[in-house]
Amino acid sequence: MSAIRHSALDKLDLCPCFESNPVSGPAAERGTRMDLAFRGLLMGERQPFLALSDLEQDSVMWAVQTAKDVACYHEIISDEARLKVVTPHLSHVGTEDARVEALCLSMDLKSGQLRSYHKQQAAYALGNMARTFTDKWECVLLFCDQQEVVHYRYTYDEAEQWVKGIVDSANDPNKQPCANEYCSWCIKKDTCVSRTAPVVETLAVVESQPSGVSLEALKVGLLADPERLGTFLTTNAIFEDFVDDLKIKAKALMLHAHVVVPGWKLQEEAGREHFDRLAIVSAAVAGKSGLDDLVANCGGKMTGTKFREWCAKMGVKVSEEKAIVGKDIVKLVADKKKARVK
Repeated sequence: MSAIRHSALDKLDLCPCFESNPVSGPAAERGTRMDLAFRGLLMGERQPFLALSDLEQDSVMWAVQTAKDVACYHEIISDEARLKVVTPHLSHVGTEDARVEALCLSMDLKSGQLRSYHKQQAAYALGNMARTFTDKWECVLLFCDQQEVVHYRYTYDEAEQWVKGIVDSANDPNKQPCANEYCSWCIKKDTCVSRTAPVVETLAVVESQPSGVSLEALKVGLLADPERLGTFLTTNAIFEDFVDDLKIKAKALMLHAHVVVPGWKLQEEAGREHFDRLAIVSAAVAGKSGLDDLVANCGGKMTGTKFREWCAKMGVKVSEEKAIVGKDIVKLVADKKKARVK
């Protein structure tokens, strides 16, 4: 038995050395709040829902209605105490967001971008099938921010094959790390050889190249060799994460320690003005046209310029007191003037 979380299976499928960072980031904390609100509404408890922002409330309300549609009037279990899942080959107990026993079906709310949760759901399905002595189970993912529904259907043998295979790979003493899209979520991201080696090797190659090397020639060479091309693209993804982290730290050094980083500078930008969902709905109602399309397509807010253009087109007066100005920000940008100085 392994103390592997259900939520880690998709990451472990790509890299058997993956280890979750115990410190939750803002996205994970937001997801937890929305999970509580989703389950709460299904049980008639509104307090967690009222603590969400307007956009988050819209997303959760869509998920609740969709869950009811999926359930087709059957009972939806949303009490966390009744949603524990004990899965063969895993010692960690998982927790679903909702379950419809009559349909052999469970549901999970997912916030943020669309991702694959196929292996996580296989573990939930396996646990439910073992519990109910059935050989088929359906898992429904409710991507509330995109308002998308994804269905996974499993047999007992399929689900067990996935779960056992991943667990065996993770417990293999000879396992090797493999760079992938989830590296930035791993606690070992700054020391893992699959990330550090490509960066060190690439820097060494760059420093050894003659100044007259042709980038076009490098491109042609990579495109002619799929193996090298794949390695290069994987390394580039590692570099992007590496550079993003360096930029954040460089900005902090320049801002707080007044360190000079040649070729880079801090640039202050005024906070952007926008109008929120309530202002947009009020204007759309006054214009008596385009309400559904406007609210659906604006993402919950519009820049001041676009909002005023739309109001002018509809002959609606802009409520300037509803304008919202974001906080001023400081960005790290390339100093082009200094870059040209030799």
